[in-house]
Amino acid sequence: MVTFLLTGLVVFLTHTLEVITGFGCTVLAFPFVTWILGIYEAKILLSILTWVLGSYLVLTKFKHINWKQFGIIVGLVGAGMPVGIYSFNNFSSETLKLFLGIFIVVTSVMQLRKEYGKINGNVVVPGWVYYLLLLVGGVLHGAFATGGPFVVLYATRNLRDKGEFRATLSLLWVSLNTLLIATDATFAPILANTKEVLFNGAAMGQSLLNLIWSLPFLGIGIFIGEVVHHKVDADLFRKIVFWVLLATGIFIIGANLLHIA
Repeated sequence: MVTFLLTGLVVFLTHTLEVITGFGCTVLAFPFVTWILGIYEAKILLSILTWVLGSYLVLTKFKHINWKQFGIIVGLVGAGMPVGIYSFNNFSSETLKLFLGIFIVVTSVMQLRKEYGKINGNVVVPGWVYYLLLLVGGVLHGAFATGGPFVVLYATRNLRDKGEFRATLSLLWVSLNTLLIATDATFAPILANTKEVLFNGAAMGQSLLNLIWSLPFLGIGIFIGEVVHHKVDADLFRKIVFWVLLATGIFIIGANLLHIA
């Protein structure tokens, strides 16, 4: 019971932020849910919850989607995903988690410097760099379903409108996680178990139980996030997200080095 409640609390907090900003729930939740449930269960649970949340945002904000930018993003991120899936299934999870922590710290520091005006606005970054970020984001999404930070670096440059930003990225997460769930062998147990539960009355497996217990927390997060999104200054919440992101990256690195997660 304690495990379910702790997982639910993480899901509630991180997915509330996702509703407000349009990104961040998986990368924020991943280290903590990994600590609670383990890396494989965390990937399964958060991928499916992100799909559910993204589907809600796409259905309710459909008219705000920027289809041109969505095509660019999904094409490049999708190209990088097979490398990430292969890496997750064939390399040490400890090494991958350390790499994840480092990239989160670097990304969050860059974003915080931008938010506080510490990065010179006159510096021109070549366009191909942003396309490369999308490829790297695809690799990370294939490995952990957490490619968001690098995608956000591209999106903040090319999706200026807050509504377009949230709706377009939500469609991206739905598309990528549909592909991930359908093709990655990691998800085979829960897909098979769901069929057995529905049609043969089989007992629910651990992954399916985790999902069912987490859905009410997701629902509450959606409700509160929608209220806050329309009432609170978005700039402040972007800063909060990136500060939490930085703390998350430091947590992952520290836990990895101390072998506590």
